[in-house]
Amino acid sequence: MIKVFAIGDVVGRAGRKAIEKSIGLIKKRYKPDILLLNGENSAGGFGITKKIFHQFTEEWGFDCITTGNHWHDKKEIIPFIPEAERLLVPGNMENVADETAGLKILTSTTGVKFAVINLIGKAFMHDGNRNPFQAASRLVAKIPENVKVRIVDMHAEASSEKAGMAYFLRSKVSLVYGTHSHVPTADERILSGGTGFVTDLGLTGSYDSIIGMEPKAALKRMLTSKKARLEPAKDNPWLCGITAEIDENSGYCKKIDRVCLKLNDIDV
Repeated sequence: MIKVFAIGDVVGRAGRKAIEKSIGLIKKRYKPDILLLNGENSAGGFGITKKIFHQFTEEWGFDCITTGNHWHDKKEIIPFIPEAERLLVPGNMENVADETAGLKILTSTTGVKFAVINLIGKAFMHDGNRNPFQAASRLVAKIPENVKVRIVDMHAEASSEKAGMAYFLRSKVSLVYGTHSHVPTADERILSGGTGFVTDLGLTGSYDSIIGMEPKAALKRMLTSKKARLEPAKDNPWLCGITAEIDENSGYCKKIDRVCLKLNDIDV
């Protein structure tokens, strides 16, 4: 049985601190064969840098980093994409010319071959994003038959669109999870056909916040409709995500569980 540990949107320094403090516990307690995270908000809340990417992969041992609508906010990452073997961008996003940038066939540090697909939604997001369901069909078709462990990060606003992707791909992939909402959902389940699904992994970062951001500026935007610079919050970091067990022969998900580690409760 292949064990997967996937972490939701890492927001700023608080999110990285949560990983730094808990990664030893995760490896000891859950013994994952594959470690994944969404890193699109990891650099100051918007985007990802090469330094942070290398910290995730080389220092902490993550096998693959997915992203979302903020993937390009730190401009240094744009020319880095073609050479970053373990970094994905949403293949159907309006500013991603090569759809296959949303698919990676990788081997984990524990020797497991697996595929990851990164997609972005259209509902309540950029109008130019291409149809994620059509992109999913094309990308799944590119996965070799012998690669049974198949994981999809659906970065979307609408919970219905995330669930739609899970049902669209059931029996074709092992695991579909949603990101972007920054709120962990309590609906983890295994669909008929052996596909594990949860609507959203949740935020890894400060929970004394408004979805990871300092409340003052976020509230100013809501109350006045005026722009205010958003900054990642720092207090009360949590790490949220899921664990899943996948049969390496069939690719079916056999177990899926939510994980929420509160940094103040972690004894290392």
